[in-house]
Amino acid sequence: MEVLNRMAYLILEDPFITAAELSQKLGYSEEKTIYYWLSKAHYQGLQAFKRAVVGGRFRLPAHAARENHSHYGRLPLVGGFSQDGKPIVTKETLSGSLAANVLGRLAWRYHGPVQGPVQSGDLLLLSPLQDNDPAKWILVGSPKLPTVLLRVASGSDICYIHPDTYESVNVESEKYRIVQILRNLF
Repeated sequence: MEVLNRMAYLILEDPFITAAELSQKLGYSEEKTIYYWLSKAHYQGLQAFKRAVVGGRFRLPAHAARENHSHYGRLPLVGGFSQDGKPIVTKETLSGSLAANVLGRLAWRYHGPVQGPVQSGDLLLLSPLQDNDPAKWILVGSPKLPTVLLRVASGSDICYIHPDTYESVNVESEKYRIVQILRNLF
């Protein structure tokens, strides 16, 4: 019963959802369609179904969550980067008030040599770099070891400098703004 599964996911997102809101989100013109599906599954109404869903008595099939950006105080954790620099998102998320209060879209744990302000073990909160972004420190995605670079903008000219060698670097792959660096001091 795919309809009941979709209804259950909507109820988990908002336990106070009404039959009218459910029918609208599911694309039905009338809310009596919701009650039709509930009676077909032998539920005595919407409240009984909500109690079953929220109480865990209605079993949902596995569902992979996808978040394009931070929702509900969670940031997706990146396991690495693909050949073109795109992030490879894991099933884990960074949650809590910190994740809800930053501009980052994803988080990645850096394991490599010191590069500029970034040390091994630092958790980097990242967001995609925009052309007019005032970011100073960026991360360039790479499957082997992503690189931290200093971004210098002068008018419309932008160059990227390696923090150890001070050489200009030509960047072709995906770039991310380092929004925040979280360092464990213990």
